[in-house]
Amino acid sequence: MKIPILSINAALAILCLTAVGQNTSSTGVVETDSAQIYLEQGRALFQATEFDAALLSFERAITLKPDFEEAWRGKGAVLWRMDRQDEAMAATDKALELKPDDFKAWKNKGRIFMRMGKMDEALKTFQTASNLMPDDEEALMGQFAMLRELGRVDDMLEALDKLIELKPDDPKRWLRKGLESAEAGRPEVALKAFDKLGEMLPDSAYVWIGKGQCLAAMNRNDEALQALDKAVAMEPDNMDAWSIRGLVLIKQKRYDDGIVSCSKAMTLQPDLYGPVYNRACAYAIKGDKAKALADLKKAIEIDANCKAMASQDEDFNSLWNDGEFKKLVQ
Repeated sequence: MKIPILSINAALAILCLTAVGQNTSSTGVVETDSAQIYLEQGRALFQATEFDAALLSFERAITLKPDFEEAWRGKGAVLWRMDRQDEAMAATDKALELKPDDFKAWKNKGRIFMRMGKMDEALKTFQTASNLMPDDEEALMGQFAMLRELGRVDDMLEALDKLIELKPDDPKRWLRKGLESAEAGRPEVALKAFDKLGEMLPDSAYVWIGKGQCLAAMNRNDEALQALDKAVAMEPDNMDAWSIRGLVLIKQKRYDDGIVSCSKAMTLQPDLYGPVYNRACAYAIKGDKAKALADLKKAIEIDANCKAMASQDEDFNSLWNDGEFKKLVQ
């Protein structure tokens, strides 16, 4: 018969109980060292995602030592994970009452505000945590996320710059800066980020795709096409490279070449509306009504938002009074 092996959590519980017994005075009164043991057990259970058991351990620590700030903070954190936000806030506020400069508790409070959907309050709380510990990445990341949510683009990019300062050799942060800057309509800033990323990852097709997209947004279409050609050479089956390349070629009025690139992107990912819609634009500009309407119909089937786009897109102005076109976009 195979002897069962104790689980880690069971072993921790036995260890805790044993230690409690060892820290009991001759009068039978449990000493405060036992509270520390329950705290450590709660943290281990929290990491194991056994939240009910973790909560019980933190509460036992608090029972033994009511002014145990770390236990109150742990209780708040586990209640946050259990989505009991009002109770989590009360426990975290108690921790901050006991130790107002605990930056970890301020971070936890920010997370609770986030879960409550109170973005302004979350931002202020993460900023307080950063004031207490300027190099803490989680607090800065919390600020970045809230600023992004609130649409404060300049402040968001400034927070991202601070994160990059902490880890300037992290390519993921430069990629994030490139993507966020591009999405915010700052192609010049995005291009510099992709240039830096290219120094770190010279063989990455996505660096050249990012550069191509930024250059296209700046109407530097020849350079954009060169960048996208490099991306395609590196990864011939990269749908994004072919799709953006098609759009750039259409902007250059090289409609047949643009149609070829869009078709390649559609082959690689048929369920994406962008290449289909852009090919429809090219056909409409060329005066090929049948193919333009066929592609537009496909694009609308993939994403109904294409109706509104096409009804205002100058590329389709030759079809705006056409009955079939009107029926498609109505």
